[in-house]
Amino acid sequence: TFGGGRPAECRTLPAPVVDVKTSPDGTLWVLTETHLFRKRPDAADFDLKLVSPAGAASLAVDRGDRVFVGTKGAGIHALTGKRWHWSERTAGMTGLLSDCAPCVAFDPTGYLWIGTDQGVCVYDGRNAWLDCRGTACLPRASVTAMAADREGDRWFATTTGLILLHRGALSYYGYRRWLPDPCVTAVAVSDDGRTVAAATPAGLALLSRKTMTLAEKAAWFREEAEAWNVRKDGFCLERHLDRAGVLSPDEGFVAVTDNDGSWTGVYLAGLCYEYAVTGDPKALERARRSLNAMLRLTTITGIEGFTARAIRYRDERHFQEEENGEWHLAEDGAVEWRGETSSDEMTGHFFAYSIYYQLCADDAEKAAIRETVRKIMDHILDNDFHLIDTDGRPTTWANWNPDDLNGNDQWIYEKGTNTLELLGFLKVTENMTGDARYGEVFRRLLSEHHYGMNLMQYRIPDGHLLHIDDHLDFLSILTLLTNCDDAAVRSLAMMGLTHHWNDERVERNAMFNVIYGAMTGAPCDVDVIADELVDHPMDLFSWEVYNSHRTDLVWDRRPEELGMPPQLVSPLAPHERRICNEDGNRFICDCGCEELLRQQRGERPAAMLMFPGLGCSRGFTREVGNTFLLPYWMGRYYGILE
Repeated sequence: TFGGGRPAECRTLPAPVVDVKTSPDGTLWVLTETHLFRKRPDAADFDLKLVSPAGAASLAVDRGDRVFVGTKGAGIHALTGKRWHWSERTAGMTGLLSDCAPCVAFDPTGYLWIGTDQGVCVYDGRNAWLDCRGTACLPRASVTAMAADREGDRWFATTTGLILLHRGALSYYGYRRWLPDPCVTAVAVSDDGRTVAAATPAGLALLSRKTMTLAEKAAWFREEAEAWNVRKDGFCLERHLDRAGVLSPDEGFVAVTDNDGSWTGVYLAGLCYEYAVTGDPKALERARRSLNAMLRLTTITGIEGFTARAIRYRDERHFQEEENGEWHLAEDGAVEWRGETSSDEMTGHFFAYSIYYQLCADDAEKAAIRETVRKIMDHILDNDFHLIDTDGRPTTWANWNPDDLNGNDQWIYEKGTNTLELLGFLKVTENMTGDARYGEVFRRLLSEHHYGMNLMQYRIPDGHLLHIDDHLDFLSILTLLTNCDDAAVRSLAMMGLTHHWNDERVERNAMFNVIYGAMTGAPCDVDVIADELVDHPMDLFSWEVYNSHRTDLVWDRRPEELGMPPQLVSPLAPHERRICNEDGNRFICDCGCEELLRQQRGERPAAMLMFPGLGCSRGFTREVGNTFLLPYWMGRYYGILE
């Protein structure tokens, strides 16, 4: 025992100690592999020594010398009778789930909680039992240890992670965001429940809980993004790391991607809404910096109105290393830019330009944005609704041609999405420039090419497999509806948005919900928005995720028809699922754990992944935090969040 941090009393025991407990009256109980010892508060030494049950693993004591021992294979044992002896409870003869019951603990009501290799049961000490087969509130897993705080929250250590029972519901904290190894061998929790320690074969995990407002959380994400995710000119993108999970100013670099403009545009939009809500000049300064980075993507190519995917500088990693990546050296030789620009890029540019123009721009900036969107739109219209690359050929995905969208089955899945994009581009350009040309093309597409009908159900349900188009559609519908005041067109667009949101509602996507609510004024699951933001992990590393061991999951097997792994019917809570952007698949259960699955379940990864958005860097990338920042500040701006 210890007093004041110094050893006050020592005892040597004949066998290794298994567990130590103190009963409510201060009696000390020590369980070893061979014996159970008791020491009363006023006794000079142990006054009881009993042989331990075989395989003794844990000890529970309560008022009145109620003592139970959990074992590794002989059930649970209780001290019984005037002349104390062990009375066993075993599976098959009682309500005990399994004879492997390595952990036992009393709660303040006097119920005994028992962790077994088949799950958790609760016992009144006589003949009443409740277990995980009869309620979803008890874990069904191989439990190795338990701990509770004074508020009644219970943590369960299992061979597949940590489980928290909080407010009557189970929550999972698994490998690898929370734990260095799936197998947890011990758990301890502070009285106030704010700190949890979990022991694993790979080391100790410390989890801490902090109370903050959503505004404080947003400020934290913003400063983290500015510190680690902003590269030259103001592009804001994921960070690549030299060591998994290690952030250092001397290591890693901000990535150059296929979509530097569109993802910077998402970050820029969040800054614009932040500035509109707070009036913070720092937000405006940062927004202006990222705006100028995006504008440069259109001027760097030397092709009027043709926008680059990305640019890279001579002093940055991988400069001039890719032979066939559509990279081109600028005239000054100090910068290279990437072509083969897609419709995704244009969606992000028009989305961001429109918001900045409306909320932040001064006269000079309005002129710069106005001329940029004019040049882009003229390039698209002058080239039969395509982007034309340096080789004179249309890029692969930037196709808004009505004959293709309406008459070529190759574009059947892009038909609605690209219709929505183009109509939004035209309205933005018409509003900024006042040029009637763009309004005339807009009306001709509606009347002669039924683009209005395309709007009415622009998204073709795909079983929640391809999320890139979902993301583009929600950005595009906001762009169109905030720039179009034609009631008839808005009505058609609202039909498409409502249809899309109803299909996506199960995803519990905060950004999608905010846009739906802001654009329609209809109820938009505000509680879901808040829950998603509150539970959003502050750890933005793309860690491995392992959840398929859980018995509470509801599976969607349809992806198996395409040679892909099955996914979930609805996504897990944010702290349980993988980190990904809005275009990633939130319905997948495991990510980056192929070797673990082979070891534990003998499973092999799927041979083919047809759709993107499933990747995992195993801790070697760190995301920006747009999945919190954009919906939060947009929700504040539109009055959906307070």
